[in-house]
Amino acid sequence: MNTFSIDDQLVMLIDRLNNAVNVCYTAPENPKEQGYPFATGYARSAMSEVADSLSAIVKQLREEE
Repeated sequence: MNTFSIDDQLVMLIDRLNNAVNVCYTAPENPKEQGYPFATGYARSAMSEVADSLSAIVKQLREEE
């Protein structure tokens, strides 16, 4: 059971995705430190995490019905 409300969980997921988008936008400015390879890995990780979290939220909502 998650200790955060559904609203809070969704806001955190939105923030996670926004952070990944920002990393992708700034990748060209940091080609040596955090270029496209870093941005790709970061975005892939964020998308996987968000997909897993959304699946858990859906499961939680279905169990509450």
